[in-house]
Amino acid sequence: MNLGIFKRSKEIIINSPLRGEIKRVEDAPHEVFTSNVIGDGCAIEPTDGIIHAPVSSKVEIFKTNHLLIFEPKKGVYVVIHFGVGTSPLKGEGFTRLPKGELKEVVVGDELVSCDLDYIASKAKSLMTPIIVSNDNVQSLELLVKPGDLVEVGTPLMKVKVK
Repeated sequence: MNLGIFKRSKEIIINSPLRGEIKRVEDAPHEVFTSNVIGDGCAIEPTDGIIHAPVSSKVEIFKTNHLLIFEPKKGVYVVIHFGVGTSPLKGEGFTRLPKGELKEVVVGDELVSCDLDYIASKAKSLMTPIIVSNDNVQSLELLVKPGDLVEVGTPLMKVKVK
């Protein structure tokens, strides 16, 4: 009898939450992202201002709407930080799309609308790092390369969980 169907998947596919151009996370203009202190990943130079859920999971959207944290597996976190230097905007230029408090999302759900023109005029950069924490991650494989143009839902990374 094969009980393999009950095995929990050890891989997670992280999809693109934005439409835009892939950049190396090391090119993000802030040392928090370039130092890999939080984890590894990639960045997107967005051409569209709607952030979608990159995975089906638990979610926390910060009050300022510029920072979203997903937990697709216990101890694995996917962090989306829209732009660099956006924290001081205190949420201006960002609109949460679902009303009320969210606890869980399905991949592709529209979560936050970002006014690209406003944010670009006030923040250091629109480049948006997408970081996977290294806490419970065995390996991370980028499925895209710098310069690639991606649509929402394009697979960005394959994560193997410990």
